[in-house]
Amino acid sequence: MFLSCFSFFLPFSSLVSLFFFPFSFLFFFLFFLLLFLFFSSLFLFSFFSLFFFSFFFSFFFSFFLPFFFSFFFFLFSSFCFTFLSLFLAL
Repeated sequence: MFLSCFSFFLPFSSLVSLFFFPFSFLFFFLFFLLLFLFFSSLFLFSFFSLFFFSFFFSFFFSFFLPFFFSFFFFLFSSFCFTFLSLFLAL
């Protein structure tokens, strides 16, 4: 009964981690794009560099970090459910 509980939750955790996997690559791309904009604006205009610097950090702390940590949390939980179900099957 205990094993069937964990094998029931295993596909859902894997599906959630697969759902967040493309979004993590998207936010990695946006992260490096904003980093490039920040450094290019640093050499061009000091006012715009300050604007991009503040925008970069507000974007990073509000959008990138929650998706990044949620992706690794669901990936870790799917591994935990997998190893726990394998351990209980033995």
